[in-house]
Amino acid sequence: MNHSFSEIDQVYRIMEHQRYGADIFTTNSTPGVLAAALKEEFPEVERSACYSWNETQLFVVGDTRLNLSGFYAEPDYLHIMQYNLLHGSRDLALIDPNHIVLTDEAAIKLFGKTDVIGETVTLKETDGEASFLVTGVVERNPQEVSSMFEFIIAAQFWFDKPYNAWLKHWGNNGPSTILKLHQGSDGNAFSDKIGDFIAQRNEGSNVQLFAYPQKDLYLYGSFKDGLQQGGRIEYVRLFSIIGLFVLLIACINFMNLSTAKSQKRSKEVGVRKVVGAEKNQLVYQFLTESILISMVAGAMALLLVELTLPIFNNLTGKSMVIPYASVLFWIQFFMVLLITGFVAGSYPAFYLSATKVVAVFRNFTKSGGGVVAARKGLVLFQFILATMLILATIVVFKQINFALNKDLGYNKDQLVQVQLEGRLFDNFDVFKEELKQLPDVQEVTRSTHSFLGRMSNTGSVSWEGKDPDFTALFEIIRVDYDFIETMGLQLIKGENYSIDRASDSLSKVIINKRAFELISQDHSDPVSLTWDDELQILGVVEDFHFQSFHQGMEPAIIFLDPTFASKAYIKVSPEHMKETLEEIKKTVEAFEPLFPFQFSFMDDSYASMYVEDIRTRELAKYFSILTILISCLGLFGLSAHIAEQKTKEIGIRKVLGASTLSILHVINKEFIMIVSISVMIGSALAYWLIQDWLDGYAYRIDFEWWFIPMAIGVIFTIAYVTVSLQALKAAQVNPSTTLKSE
Repeated sequence: MNHSFSEIDQVYRIMEHQRYGADIFTTNSTPGVLAAALKEEFPEVERSACYSWNETQLFVVGDTRLNLSGFYAEPDYLHIMQYNLLHGSRDLALIDPNHIVLTDEAAIKLFGKTDVIGETVTLKETDGEASFLVTGVVERNPQEVSSMFEFIIAAQFWFDKPYNAWLKHWGNNGPSTILKLHQGSDGNAFSDKIGDFIAQRNEGSNVQLFAYPQKDLYLYGSFKDGLQQGGRIEYVRLFSIIGLFVLLIACINFMNLSTAKSQKRSKEVGVRKVVGAEKNQLVYQFLTESILISMVAGAMALLLVELTLPIFNNLTGKSMVIPYASVLFWIQFFMVLLITGFVAGSYPAFYLSATKVVAVFRNFTKSGGGVVAARKGLVLFQFILATMLILATIVVFKQINFALNKDLGYNKDQLVQVQLEGRLFDNFDVFKEELKQLPDVQEVTRSTHSFLGRMSNTGSVSWEGKDPDFTALFEIIRVDYDFIETMGLQLIKGENYSIDRASDSLSKVIINKRAFELISQDHSDPVSLTWDDELQILGVVEDFHFQSFHQGMEPAIIFLDPTFASKAYIKVSPEHMKETLEEIKKTVEAFEPLFPFQFSFMDDSYASMYVEDIRTRELAKYFSILTILISCLGLFGLSAHIAEQKTKEIGIRKVLGASTLSILHVINKEFIMIVSISVMIGSALAYWLIQDWLDGYAYRIDFEWWFIPMAIGVIFTIAYVTVSLQALKAAQVNPSTTLKSE
């Protein structure tokens, strides 16, 4: 993405490979001091910037209160990511801690205009408020992934907060690092040079740095065991191939329908040849007709795309538009139409132009065995693809449903998450007691973790008997009392945290089963572990998923430390849900009227981790329907051709007393074999390809035996109905019409 930025080829994201035993974990989180150090150390670096993750903040201008999403960034950021700056200067925009850059949309929401340089906006936070001077306004481009923000605050403001001292240490990760190399610098050579940059500054570090092109990160930014693998480009390739196949199927249908109706044009060809038409003239005529049909179809397709694009954008979460002003688009569009017209028309053109004049006037234009076999082969190909898509759709549906409904180790149902801000954060214990007075509120707790992916983790945990060369990445989850009860975790060993034991928050931890198994490998009955200080293992809980099912179960440590726990979890009963939420809202607003009430259901938040998979499921469903429909047209064309070739045979059979059912059998039997072969080949190919897709999940379904019979049932039903309709039409023709002599 961001291909529209000038000099984007020189922009790189700095990433880390972290080695834990035999596994390599890749992340774009880096130390906060890395960007400045790289610029100072390496002459190849022209610009470098550290920037934070996106977060939502409350901004106030007069009577206007607005939650905006954005991040903190160092001054060079706007020079590297060259958004269209509508107002202000890149050189001055983020140089002071009280500087802020807004998008044009955010400026209009706050001030009612975009030219707001020099205006002041107030940021409201739990730990106080701060005023910022607007020093820049950038145009927000919804088509750019990196433009999904509404504000950028100078990173120095973030670094200066007393509780963010961790940003200045080489052993801590969090923000991202982006840089721009000088023109002519070799990105690969630079990446090799910085490999041990952090290890040289942080003894015992397991980090290897590398530079990755920013323009490739969105599509190719997926890594496994230290190697680039998969990513969104896989979906682009998949649906591009499917789209190409759908277009090819349409071309095949045109060929089949054209040749199936060849007898209607054979006399025209014969007459034109008698009066002197050459074969190349006939080929030219038929290709021209095909290309003209392709052009008309292209115009209709363009209209349909324009009408359905909003629906497609909503389905895919994109903001695509048709680039009517682009010359390249029109060149590519017409090239596709020309190629499609040529491919679709080539077979009928050469087939019809080869018709013998004598055969035409003797009424003998039956296709040769090779021609019929070719058409059957084309239909076979169509139904192989249709079988593959139907099976893929079944498996994708089952896998996504499995991921959304499997036991996670905690109960996400009727679990409400509320953001703690202002007085809610400062007076949580009082707020908690108020909530527990509500009749349908069962449990209340708070945590630093969202359970929607990795957040805070460390590889510095050790224990008695641990191999010094072995490291594991432990997730750190900080919680308050009643966490296990509220989340529905299962305590399988030891005790829970108790408010009656003050020592629990000082030196005791609860770990998950995966962590216990890891430690038990080196010590049969572990009672403690060490992370800076020695920590007693108070209890062990059954494993619970804090990542998507794409990742495996990882060790986790639960600390009783709610110091920075800004997420409240409220377990409510399923009855009177609407009324309970309204009561929670009233309680929140009574405590903190300044900050808007923000809540989410945990099951909805969990489902958001699978948004890409759900989109794949929906797209696969629609492509399957489209492919089946187009394949039916191809089958219709071939059955029409065979019915036309068997016209006299059907007439004779009817004269001899054959029933309509027996005539249906005559035509259908030719297709049963075609469809049978297609479902066998398609099922084998689908099984092979789907296994590769399922391997992307650490927790997955099995490819069950009944998937194939279901797909076969769908294919055979559709094929039989399609052919039978054409066969019935042929069977109902009066024999006197088909057997009369010309």
